[in-house]
Amino acid sequence: MKSFLPHDIKDENRKIIFDIVMQHPELAKVEITKKTAMSFVTVSKIVQYFEQLGILVPTGESRDGSGGLGRKRTVYRFNENRYASIGLQVIGGQITAVLINLHCNVLYTYSIDTGIPFYNEEFIGVFKNIVCRMSEKAEETGSKIVGVGIGVDGAINNRNKTIRMRVQNDKEGDYFFEPIIEKLKMAVGLPIILENDVNASTVAEYRKIEDQENGLEDLIHISLGEGVGAGMILNKKLHRGVHASAGELEYMCFDPDYIKAPHSVGWLEGKLGMRALLNQFDLSLDSGREAFVEYVSKHLALIITNINSLLDVGTIIISGKTALLYPEELLARTQAYVKQFTDWEPFIIVSRSSHSTAVGAANLVLQDRMMEIISG
Repeated sequence: MKSFLPHDIKDENRKIIFDIVMQHPELAKVEITKKTAMSFVTVSKIVQYFEQLGILVPTGESRDGSGGLGRKRTVYRFNENRYASIGLQVIGGQITAVLINLHCNVLYTYSIDTGIPFYNEEFIGVFKNIVCRMSEKAEETGSKIVGVGIGVDGAINNRNKTIRMRVQNDKEGDYFFEPIIEKLKMAVGLPIILENDVNASTVAEYRKIEDQENGLEDLIHISLGEGVGAGMILNKKLHRGVHASAGELEYMCFDPDYIKAPHSVGWLEGKLGMRALLNQFDLSLDSGREAFVEYVSKHLALIITNINSLLDVGTIIISGKTALLYPEELLARTQAYVKQFTDWEPFIIVSRSSHSTAVGAANLVLQDRMMEIISG
């Protein structure tokens, strides 16, 4: 049995109450106590600490005790704008930035097309300007920015500390990301988390569904666009793998004779990447669109079947430029092929969420930093 030190118990209690007040924005101490197994004294200390942090604010209202008897109970309101984080979606030279609060509501959005890739030295100045703009917006809502999450369209290798990104002519290059992140940290004086763009958007998609459906444990998110990737939530946690390369679908292969050339994209991306598809199908013709949907949905169903044969996940989300060209047709054909290939019938939906990579990246850094803040 795992033993808990007093400090561990204190942190766990604070996390429990933090989750409660997020779900129930206005509560008195006694009402919080009833939702936990803690004593009123313990709850009072944590509420007082959260009040010092500005997470909880007295509303000025009070409620009667049970049956109208007893002392008045001070009501506290959860201050969702007390802390905020910045999320960046960086795809090529296109950047979308969002500012989110503790409920992951987007307070501000800003987009810019610089043509400057993430690994370029000039990106630092662009990044600093974006953070300054977001900081000004945060001041308007009384929010304190706690960190920046960056979602980048590249394969992150935590062992080698490299990020593999597409450069040109369907070639890829590896870049050491630690020196880049350190320079960005120095430029803005904030903690920074770097995440693969699909992993980040998976967090946002999961959070959105979780808010609507209690008990969601697992989720597979497949993104089809310039590249091909997937993100996985398993047991309510983002699964990155040993080298943080879980979900790199571009290397999935259904051809036993295929040999990957050095620095080229993987087999599946060579088949389902947007550039390859547009070279193969004429979407100005009805026949081209029909062939496009048939081709993509058949490969997509193979991906879902193979992933699900290992993980048995009930919810599959499809997103990206490719999926949004003909979402209804693609979804219907993919569901039909999955049913043809297997006895399982997972719940498959096409997501039309915007800026999900930026929102997910902001969410990741916000979760990480808030655990540090409430632990003191």
